[in-house]
Amino acid sequence: MARAKPTVLISEDHDLVRAGFKSILESDGTVSVIAEAKDGESTLALTEDKKPDLLLIDLSMPKLSGIAVVTQLKKRKNPVKIIVLTAAEAPNVWKEVLDLGVDGVALKSVSQSELVSGIELVLAGQVFVHSEIEPDLNSYLETLEQSKSIETDVKKPKKLSVREKQVIKLVAEGYKTKDVADMLDISDRTVSKHRENIMTKLGMSSSAELVNYASHIGLLKVKLDEIK
Repeated sequence: MARAKPTVLISEDHDLVRAGFKSILESDGTVSVIAEAKDGESTLALTEDKKPDLLLIDLSMPKLSGIAVVTQLKKRKNPVKIIVLTAAEAPNVWKEVLDLGVDGVALKSVSQSELVSGIELVLAGQVFVHSEIEPDLNSYLETLEQSKSIETDVKKPKKLSVREKQVIKLVAEGYKTKDVADMLDISDRTVSKHRENIMTKLGMSSSAELVNYASHIGLLKVKLDEIK
């Protein structure tokens, strides 16, 4: 009996782009595309229902962003392998998604041969970084490490309030500002202000950093009313 091909779910909101990636994978024949999703919410549902071996996901998605989807999947301990595709030519974005624990990252301009090779690499348990972004990513990481070593001596952590920790937890779990406001019984404006203050206190500039922080201090493992 022939061995079953690894299965892939393609998550991309642009029909032509999604069709292009599907055509690439089907023509190669290494994997089987079992489902497609146009937004973050359906991506989560299909990943749970279809149980693909690999999720190929765009960062910019309606309803739930790619980062929020990845965060939810990691929280649920879903074993699916994840390769992020992005149009963002920015090393900080590439680092952010890798810090979330994805298995690969590539620009949408990745060639057919490198994408297929990358998928095979990830399915074999390794990390795939698009060759076009690797030099800039490594340079960025080196610069970041040097900056952190200097800042460590002069920066002291700021204490967060219970409310700020609650906001961090909900934002890290992928909830939108209005949802956070409803759950905490505060205004949208207050949520935005809390988030702005938190980012300033922690010296952060992105949602991915906030997710990593929430995970690091254990906020994703407790209930809202258990936060102290």
